Amino acid sequence: MRERSAVAYWLLLSISTLMSGLLASSTASEPDSRGKPERSKREFIYGLMPRQETGALDFIEQHPEYDGRGVTVAIFDTGVDPGVVGLQTTPDGRPKVVDIVDATGSGDVDMSKVVKPEKSQVTGLSGRTLTLDKKWKIPSGEVRVGMKAGYELYPHELVDRVKEHRRKEFMQKQRQLESDLRNQIENFVKDEKDKSQVDKAELEKRLEAVTDAGKSYTDPGPLYDCVVFHDGEHFRAAIDTDEDGDLADETAMTNFRVAREFSQFDKVSLLNFGVNIYEGGKVLSIVADAHPHGTHVAGIVAGYYPDQPEWNGVAPGAQIVSVKIGDTYIDGMETGQALVRGTKAVLENKCDLVNMSFGEPTKTPNKGLIIRYFDELVTKHGVIFCASAGNSGPALSTVGAPGGTSSSLIGIGAHVSPKMM
Repeated sequence: MRERSAVAYWLLLSISTLMSGLLASSTASEPDSRGKPERSKREFIYGLMPRQETGALDFIEQHPEYDGRGVTVAIFDTGVDPGVVGLQTTPDGRPKVVDIVDATGSGDVDMSKVVKPEKSQVTGLSGRTLTLDKKWKIPSGEVRVGMKAGYELYPHELVDRVKEHRRKEFMQKQRQLESDLRNQIENFVKDEKDKSQVDKAELEKRLEAVTDAGKSYTDPGPLYDCVVFHDGEHFRAAIDTDEDGDLADETAMTNFRVAREFSQFDKVSLLNFGVNIYEGGKVLSIVADAHPHGTHVAGIVAGYYPDQPEWNGVAPGAQIVSVKIGDTYIDGMETGQALVRGTKAVLENKCDLVNMSFGEPTKTPNKGLIIRYFDELVTKHGVIFCASAGNSGPALSTVGAPGGTSSSLIGIGAHVSPKMM
């Protein structure tokens, strides 16, 4: 369950990235606006990012080469938006987000069905005819098809907003259609010479059907056809985001870590996504945020704004691996399966640190399968693991698991200074 106090996250992340600075090896400094005349105008911004309270700002001043570069931080959270401002590059021009992984499986699409295109067309699982991009290289002559409901990918808050937008569009068209039919009925004049003319009774039946459709309106949301193929070098996936069947206007993306490609569903949702393809093309993972929280955390860790350094995170030189442990199906809560898969993503990306801003009470502190996996990351692979101690108490469950109850993890509690308040 997400710990809602941003202060807890900030302290957790500041300490994490101070440690990451000790691991850095190259020379670069974080642009710092302290001491500039406009400092007084930015006091509120400094209060939002507690680099002073945690000593991070002074630390970088004393050791300018320790800005986090050379360090990769895994963000165990609800997912990180790869398109957000401030998470594009590091100060030395390297990509900021190097991988995005949906460890929950909530974005998985079954791509087991194999078909052969005819004249660059296949039938998608939605029933639509899908036209492939003729520029695609498909040496095998086969593609895999699947389908995913958009509302299974969208965060719950976004589903509500998209539903409202789609309902307004539907009702506008509905009212216009009703108005047109009423006008036709009111002004109906029988033309005996026009054998194709619809009679008045038919128009009235149409109006009744249209009116009933408006009253019984339901919205299943968008249904995205998916196609996976191998181009001779990598598996690639294309999602029909506009549901028009034409895949030539979609980006055929490979695993994010390979090319760092991402796309957007539409201008209404504004939801960015990337893909990963597993099991020889049989499983497509569409990686989209379950909640903005993970992106917020990543910005605190390593956000970099070359023109607005006061917005920088505590380690702007660090790189990010997004590990989505917050399952979209259960409103962004973590699952044991996701945490286990997350440890694999940490090792595959050779992460130096893990930040986990999730926690909850437990009856069995420092025990269990998940704790054993976390212990192994720390003791066997040398990964620093920081987690929120929670925002509860004072009571029996004041500190939550795993941050406040596991011996291998560094648990960070909450604090609010006068400036932050």
